[in-house]
Amino acid sequence: MELRHLQHFVAVAEDRHFTRAAERLMVSQSGLSSSIRALERELQAPLFVRTTRRVTLTEAGRALFVEAERILAQVRSAHDAVAAVQGVLRGTLSLGTEQCIAGVHCARLLAAFRRRHPDVEIRLRQAGSEALAEEVAAGRLDLAFAVRTRADSEHLRSVPLTSEPMTVLFHPEHPLATAAVVTPEELGAEAFVDFHPDWGPRRTTDAAFTAAGVQRTVALEVNDVHSL
Repeated sequence: MELRHLQHFVAVAEDRHFTRAAERLMVSQSGLSSSIRALERELQAPLFVRTTRRVTLTEAGRALFVEAERILAQVRSAHDAVAAVQGVLRGTLSLGTEQCIAGVHCARLLAAFRRRHPDVEIRLRQAGSEALAEEVAAGRLDLAFAVRTRADSEHLRSVPLTSEPMTVLFHPEHPLATAAVVTPEELGAEAFVDFHPDWGPRRTTDAAFTAAGVQRTVALEVNDVHSL
């Protein structure tokens, strides 16, 4: 069993998509498919259920995924241990971030980190705060820049870094457009454009309206800052 076969298998299992996994690994899709077939022949079991829309793990695939992650982690640890003896910081930093985190310049931070530690592989994932928190708690991310609306748990610890006031955007002709401050009660009858429910700002806004006893209407949900 070759390590590259396991690496290819884990990539497909994580992305649930051969094309995206091939792009991430920077290999041809035909080469990736060939690698997976070779692994299936060696194990004498199908690892994926392939349809035109999605790729899912079989029972054998799920069992292998756990062991493959463990094996690859041990291999990375071995490389890192040798590099540490040589005075070089190596390894992988798995980082998550939400698009609209005020005061955190993720690109600038990663660029500075990269200059100091060029041998560390950086893996960046963008998603909503709730999904990122779950990824950190599960150990799939080392850390994430996110908006926290829940208390810490035994698997997750949050550190406050920055804060900013919430701002409501109106059409210039809206009656409340010139108001310096608005309350949830004043906004209760309005139709909102907002982020998806797992985004930090959306969860913060929902919590504020719930605390005020006001039910609001979100007419359109977006998953991108620029769309908002």
